[in-house]
Amino acid sequence: MKKHYSTVTEVFDFGPHISKVILDVGSDLAGARPEPAQFEVAVSRTAEQGKELVWPQFMGEKPEDSTEGLRTVTNLYVSDKEGHPSDSGSHLTLELLCHPLQSLGSVIWFNGTYNVSVQTAYTVTQKAPLSTNGGVLKDMIFTENDGNRILLADRLQTGSFSHPLTPLSYVYYEPPAAKDSSHPLIIWLHGAGEGGSEPLITVIGNKVVNLLSPEIQRLFGGAYLLAPQSPTYWMDDGGGEISLSGSSIYVDALDGLISRFLTEHPAVDRNRIYIGGCSNGGFMTMKMILHTPERYAAAFPVCEALPDAVISDGEIQSIARLPIWFTHSRTDTVVAPEEFVIPTYRRLVDAGNENAHFTFWDKVEDATGLYKAQDGSPFEYMGHWSWIPMLNNECRLDYDRRPVTLCGKPVTILEWLAGQRKEAAQP
Repeated sequence: MKKHYSTVTEVFDFGPHISKVILDVGSDLAGARPEPAQFEVAVSRTAEQGKELVWPQFMGEKPEDSTEGLRTVTNLYVSDKEGHPSDSGSHLTLELLCHPLQSLGSVIWFNGTYNVSVQTAYTVTQKAPLSTNGGVLKDMIFTENDGNRILLADRLQTGSFSHPLTPLSYVYYEPPAAKDSSHPLIIWLHGAGEGGSEPLITVIGNKVVNLLSPEIQRLFGGAYLLAPQSPTYWMDDGGGEISLSGSSIYVDALDGLISRFLTEHPAVDRNRIYIGGCSNGGFMTMKMILHTPERYAAAFPVCEALPDAVISDGEIQSIARLPIWFTHSRTDTVVAPEEFVIPTYRRLVDAGNENAHFTFWDKVEDATGLYKAQDGSPFEYMGHWSWIPMLNNECRLDYDRRPVTLCGKPVTILEWLAGQRKEAAQP
């Protein structure tokens, strides 16, 4: 008889990886004391419809374990079918090692243009007998996949917005009590790698699902999340590629999508609409607040890519009263802060924006303590990845290295964001 398994994907700072495999043993496991060494976990990753995954040449040599190999089992226990530990039941949960330098556990793949989903096939083989109160289990092999659950993402819904030239897809979250009260809306605009035709990747390509975590939702009293996806790049000025012209073919379509979303969700508090995004999405954040500054209560651009040289003095004046918190890193070699965020931030301050803030990280490091460099120091991510500390709500210091305060108290970036409100509703 074929044995079944299911998987659980967790979105880490370095992307979505399968962190658990849950085995359906089919018999009572009371009394079992399983050990990780008793099972071997092999996985293969393939493109859609079984096509070979193509490794982009510009990313260097293809890692040997990028498409198939063995996963490391770090923990093993009797559980229920959802993977929760239990004294009895018919399931075993294997916790797997996930690491920023190991791609084998990832459920997405960068194809040279965008991140895309991959198909995963696991084969879990029992290597040693397992004793239970009912007898000894041995020689089990699990090959039939019953599905994958992505933590927090299972709370999302999808939609699409028709536009004559630039249709958009999106995912969104509606807080449970939204029909009975008014809640803020957080709009997230994805980076260049999250465009395409899979809207879920807008929130799992980076750790955007953290905005749905109980801790963050409590800060906002329950918040909507809207994450649109562009078919190409937000920075597409009509040529289908990333452009530094400062123009985007998506401004009108995105503005229309936001308007329709507000109409369809009357419980959104029009005084608490927040917009932000990373890199390509930080560019679009700037474009949207310049296009309709009166709509937003605050903005949070991350490693934003709108060249300061294309922003007019009049445009700076139009957002001189809008609360804005920038995030960037000195080690960003993709979007040079000297050409983008630094001069724009300084111009806003000079224009009198007293609620403009800028967390400028020296570098982007792991803050969990789980990942280390060879010398024992924290693992260092690419400098462009400053969305990691932002989405983990770790930004606290302003450009002058002093704490950002709200009502006299030091706050994190999301605490600050949750406290921003327009003085009066706008049409």
